[in-house]
Amino acid sequence: MASESILVVDDDRDFLEIVSLILAKKGYEAKTCSSAQEAMTRFKERFYHATILDISLPDANGTELLTRILEIHPDIIAIMLTGHSSVQNAIESLNRGAFAYLEKPLDPDNLMSVIDRGLEKQRLVLENRQLMDELERHNRIANTLLSVSQAVSQSLDLQQIVDAALERVAQSTGLEVGFIYLNDNDRLVLRGHRGLSRKLAQSMLKETAKDSGTIGRIFTQARPAVIEKLSRYTEPDLGFLCAGGYQSFAGVPLTTVPSENIGVMGVATSFTHCFSQGNVDLLTRIGREIAIAVRNAQLYEAASSAKSLKELDAMRTEFLANVSHELRTPLAVIKGSANSLLQPDVIFDEQTRRDFLVSIDKDADTLTRLVDDLLMMSRLEADALEIKKFPHNIEMVIGSLRDRLESLTIKHHLRLEIPDDIPQVKMDEGRISEVLTNLVDNAVKFSEDNTDITIKVESNDAELIVSVSDQGFGIPADVHQKIFERFFQGDGRKNGRRKGTGLGLAICRGIVETHGGRIWVESEPGKGAKFSFSLPLH
Repeated sequence: MASESILVVDDDRDFLEIVSLILAKKGYEAKTCSSAQEAMTRFKERFYHATILDISLPDANGTELLTRILEIHPDIIAIMLTGHSSVQNAIESLNRGAFAYLEKPLDPDNLMSVIDRGLEKQRLVLENRQLMDELERHNRIANTLLSVSQAVSQSLDLQQIVDAALERVAQSTGLEVGFIYLNDNDRLVLRGHRGLSRKLAQSMLKETAKDSGTIGRIFTQARPAVIEKLSRYTEPDLGFLCAGGYQSFAGVPLTTVPSENIGVMGVATSFTHCFSQGNVDLLTRIGREIAIAVRNAQLYEAASSAKSLKELDAMRTEFLANVSHELRTPLAVIKGSANSLLQPDVIFDEQTRRDFLVSIDKDADTLTRLVDDLLMMSRLEADALEIKKFPHNIEMVIGSLRDRLESLTIKHHLRLEIPDDIPQVKMDEGRISEVLTNLVDNAVKFSEDNTDITIKVESNDAELIVSVSDQGFGIPADVHQKIFERFFQGDGRKNGRRKGTGLGLAICRGIVETHGGRIWVESEPGKGAKFSFSLPLH
């Protein structure tokens, strides 16, 4: 049943009663009034999805009333009612933003058809606007994380990383004060701050115990903390903020793995600020990026071989450049398609509109997969990937993925070879599903259309073996090991395929090895490739 609200404005009481009954019978919330003044009062009180306006009202011209209504509710669907003598006024109403005009006496079927079309258009506009808002929010988050990640990845010097991180956090979030404490020999040591006067900075605690104060609790509990009114705060570790007149505080742990916290980042504002859950989540994700960079710097300082770590830094820089490109490409497509749909002076046919929406949906999925890959790689690098293993039948796991895999291989021939007597194996179903999806997606990227992609399952006394084979371009023997390293980009990709980030196979290896299994490739140039992974049966 429809639930949209419609306000009918006409000075004919009988007409209002009849139209109200028609609309109510169709499930609409129908309200009526008989004057422009009453209508304006109603519109100021609430939003109506649509309105039916008589051109000739006792206290105002319907066209003038329309203009005033659209100033209050630009998205309302307005349908003008006219007699034969006022068609010109109705046409003027269309030029001012009315959706349609109808002549009296009304044909109920025609009226409902016009209302349905108008409300469908309104729904699309509102959905597209919501999509744009959500896209812009995700874009801001992605840009913030990318900005911080780029800043902290430019160096392996610990102090430079801390200073760059605080600078970029301030630029990206607009927060006035930031500081970082790092764990050092069971004490939290201040390693950097930004936005504080020299006097306040000198009054900060240069060291604080891990088990006292707000900073200590954030560290030991590995959980964020928010103080909305610092004026009521009594513990000494944040006393410098109260002395400086700052009103609100949020702190997040710098965590690389669940059992290893390396420090705390705190931020503050000079005004009362309610840190939303979204704000705290973003700060937590920023903290994770900083923690990874800080941990890498600490390892660098302790490592005897600087050369290998410098190579890793170069690879990370190249990787960030690839991520930036991979983020911007689908975002540009989504924004372009959504902007086209929002053009008020263009009416697209159904197929064109659907093509735009399919394009938005497809590239939104691309963005989701990219963000998921980044988060997954972050966890793997930090040895923080959690898996929950339960006995599963691999045939059922593959069956639950069937729609997804067929969507990936729509231009190929997907074949399954799964014997009936395959034993169950303990696995994290979701993680193994990611491995299978990545391997099939990889096969699609490196093989021509209309070729076979085969998933084969076999077992022996010790392990279950799953393989994904293609008839693609093949892989030289000298890169069989490198291909599973993070950021590695293989050659032989089909024309028109984006380069990617080089994380897919590294993620597969991380998941499989976390299960206690192994992963490998068998291939020769020009003869396709066969990627296999094993899971222990016992």
